[in-house]
Amino acid sequence: MKAAEQISLPGGAGYTLPVNWYPTESARGSVILMAALGMGARFYQPLAQALQAAGLNVALLEQRGHGDSPWRPSHRCDWGFREPLVNEIPVTLDWVKSRSSGLPVYLMGHSLGGHYSAMAAGVYGEQIDGIILAACGSPWVGGFTGTTRRKLVFLCAMIPPVSALLGYYPGDKLGFGGREARTLMQDWRALAKTNRYQANGFSDDLDCGIAQYSGPVLSLSLADDPFAPPASVDAVVDKFIAASVSNVLLDEQTLGDRADHFRWVRSPAATVELIICWHEKLQSRT
Repeated sequence: MKAAEQISLPGGAGYTLPVNWYPTESARGSVILMAALGMGARFYQPLAQALQAAGLNVALLEQRGHGDSPWRPSHRCDWGFREPLVNEIPVTLDWVKSRSSGLPVYLMGHSLGGHYSAMAAGVYGEQIDGIILAACGSPWVGGFTGTTRRKLVFLCAMIPPVSALLGYYPGDKLGFGGREARTLMQDWRALAKTNRYQANGFSDDLDCGIAQYSGPVLSLSLADDPFAPPASVDAVVDKFIAASVSNVLLDEQTLGDRADHFRWVRSPAATVELIICWHEKLQSRT
């Protein structure tokens, strides 16, 4: 395996997007990999290396406000869903495609990264050869019951006043996410309340765009994932009305490890095998 190359891409409005590029010889395709809320890119290194070893180039994006990102949220430094959707994803798509020699390019996202992938499918569908959603469930309160639902309702009530006071969302203090940009959490809150995507400052109907995406989608869910239970995952997958969707449930026996929201990233062998099988089936149809 080749070591990751550290590159920087223009992220719009003076932002520089750090990307870890894992190239492989005789590649089968390329994957653009995006992180969950509050997670830095380093956490995904085992997954990126496993995908690389299986023959896929990987562009691992740093999430704004985390890891090697040069920005941190504050009163003066803010962003939402719009910035990755309008700036970071298309510039990365162009960059990866220029190095993929006509090979398929997939968007893969974990949790929040999966939401970015879904929204991008509705905007850039013709440039994307497939979407991989990993542990990606809508925070929509209707997808949860009991204590978890009550916590979500409380969190939705807390986000506006706390973010207005501090200038950012203190997820590291509230126990959900990390230190996040206030507009990002406003967009997240809108999804939690309505199960419809909005990106503040972006006027297109994102759900309508997703409904028109006709490419392949692989949804990987975890059997013991409190953040993405079945109804929550369905609330995302059901948006892909015209797509060819494959749903796979990963359990502890399959993974050889806990089947929770995060552990699969650190024990990625079974997940990567499923992705390669899905990729090969797609290629056999072309």
